[in-house]
Amino acid sequence: MIMLNVKEMACGGCVKSVTEAVKSIDASAEVDASLETGEVKVTSGANPESIRSAIEEAGFPAALA
Repeated sequence: MIMLNVKEMACGGCVKSVTEAVKSIDASAEVDASLETGEVKVTSGANPESIRSAIEEAGFPAALA
């Protein structure tokens, strides 16, 4: 499991954008994003840095936890 801290998620649309960014790297990834904590849990075999980068490209500052 990949854990990330994602800043600036403020609504359901943000969660959808983050989820779509992850799925652009791994279409079969499972994504659990929490607006309350800013944590995103990803179950994927993809490179964690690739996932972090995709989230940042979608406009959300992200750091591997």
